[in-house]
Amino acid sequence: MRKAQQSALQRYMARRGAPPAPAPDRRPFTHWRWVRLAVLTVLLASTYALVGRPRIAEPVKLTYEIDLTAAATGRLVITMICDGDLPESLDLVLPPGVFGNPAGGVRARDPQAHELGPDGRQVRPLHVRSVEDGWRLETSGSRRTGFIYTVDLSATPGSEQDVRRHISTPVAGGVRAAGFEIFLEPLGVAVSDLTVLVHNPADMPLLVPWPALVRNEGPRRSASDASLGFGQGYRPAEDTSLATSLETPAAAAPVPANLMFHPRDLADLNNALLVCGDIRTLTTQAGDCVIQLATDRDWLFADEAALDLVRRIARTEMGFFGSAPTDQITVLLSANDITGSERFDVYGVHTGSSVLVMLDAETTWGMLEEQAASVIAHEMFHGWLGEAVRQTDPAMLWFTEGATTWYAARMLTAAGIWRPDHARGVLGARLDRDYAGNGLLGRMPVATAAADVMASNEQVRYGYAGGVTACMALDEMLAEASGRTRPLDEVMRRLYTEHRGQPLTRLKLEETVAAVTGVRCGVWLDTYVYGKTTLPPVKSML
Repeated sequence: MRKAQQSALQRYMARRGAPPAPAPDRRPFTHWRWVRLAVLTVLLASTYALVGRPRIAEPVKLTYEIDLTAAATGRLVITMICDGDLPESLDLVLPPGVFGNPAGGVRARDPQAHELGPDGRQVRPLHVRSVEDGWRLETSGSRRTGFIYTVDLSATPGSEQDVRRHISTPVAGGVRAAGFEIFLEPLGVAVSDLTVLVHNPADMPLLVPWPALVRNEGPRRSASDASLGFGQGYRPAEDTSLATSLETPAAAAPVPANLMFHPRDLADLNNALLVCGDIRTLTTQAGDCVIQLATDRDWLFADEAALDLVRRIARTEMGFFGSAPTDQITVLLSANDITGSERFDVYGVHTGSSVLVMLDAETTWGMLEEQAASVIAHEMFHGWLGEAVRQTDPAMLWFTEGATTWYAARMLTAAGIWRPDHARGVLGARLDRDYAGNGLLGRMPVATAAADVMASNEQVRYGYAGGVTACMALDEMLAEASGRTRPLDEVMRRLYTEHRGQPLTRLKLEETVAAVTGVRCGVWLDTYVYGKTTLPPVKSML
């Protein structure tokens, strides 16, 4: 057994025969564990502060410069400038994922990147490499970068059947370009400020029915900020000489040499349509809203007659909701260039509250009233249901598309464009063919079918026609339960007035229905819309 060590004084006294002095009574220190934990905490905190703390990235500012010099050949040259606290590498992608797809109507190519100095000069080239959805830019911590690329809109032949490939395309004397197909976005980077500059050295007619541009919301940056109104093009914000006039101006195509505006966010940036080339416009007024018709070709009907048709639809829909969703509604009529055997007759797409309608070049006035009018009314109605009341949840597409189709027919009837028997015939034929006679009836919920807009034609038709049937049946169920006439009308108006700018959800729809009618419709929706039970037959379509 090991002996306890003695001090020199203890050993000396032991040799002298004196009894050793008693060892001092020292109580053991029992808190070493806490000391070690405290030291470890200090060390970890110091290390975290030096190297481990997450990097708090500041939102970047994005500026897009669109050069229309080569637009007549189907090409746009776009410079994207990123300012701010940039990461080591930056992934630039197109939102719809069509980047580099040879079957698509858009091809982005010829990338060049440079670090920029405070004065905008190129400091040094930056490495760019292709990735699956776009390009990866090695920014190396740069504070300001410039990225130049070319968008080629002339890749899709007329035999391509998918009409979505023809939204961005060459047109007479220029191009038509959807924002989501031409603007690259930085992936995973917060954006605080957006600016779009359009350089138009040839002074070609230019049309940009952009929601934020039309409203000119937010603080004005300079006298060159754009304001679109009355079909006369873009003027400095201080020029309000036409803004207070209620007179219908003469037909004119906007011809700005340069344009600058500020989208509210990336969604607003992508929800856009830029058209330049041989454009002519006509404008009129509906209440406080400017109604504009634009086209790039001659038709078998007069522009003035088409403008009056658009105005009647807009006035009816504005009267239903009580106001317009934006200060201006533009309808652009363009030719359908698809030449394949399964070509469509009329196709429409909405950008904000503006509408692109693609028609057969041989469309007559009667065909415009009987066929194209429903597409115009449908897409314009999306300005309220889909844009103002935002469609973000695919599980609600049955309602957004179903209600819009039903109300478009009712709006045309109220405007005197369609006779009631014609409206019933159109709706009835579609519901019989695409819902009641569809092989998916009883096998797939309507909401599930409508949620996948990229599915087979059979499923898309079933989902959309089922949505129309569901909205009509829901309205009749609510009317019987509440004693109200057309209660879904008030539900639509309540959604617009109280939930404008907010996403549409199932909960919001159910709560609004309950607030208007006192009826809880959740079980009904589970049974007929989100379940596979066949919807009850409707008694009255209009």
